[in-house]
Amino acid sequence: VVDAFPVHGACGAWGLLALGLFGNPDETGGNGALYGGDQIGIQLFAAFMILIWVAPLSIAIMLPLRMVGALRHSDEFQEAGADLMEHSPPKAYSNKQGAIAVS
Repeated sequence: VVDAFPVHGACGAWGLLALGLFGNPDETGGNGALYGGDQIGIQLFAAFMILIWVAPLSIAIMLPLRMVGALRHSDEFQEAGADLMEHSPPKAYSNKQGAIAVS
């Protein structure tokens, strides 16, 4: 399972900070710290602004959904797996005889 924060949050933050570090004025028009520029401060400020925008909105949306139990599937659904319950496993997991290979 790939969580949303490591993929979108951490990698997005790294992308913001990497530009502030490695932005080459000749190639990207950046002003990176490794090239004597001050872009890293702007990038840090942008990361902070994104955080203070996303965190309260995420809490405002996710907390009520969590309170009513709308963020998780039932135990039976999870036991069977989303592939079997929602998708088309005969196409994805069939062997040559057409049987579903489930481990």
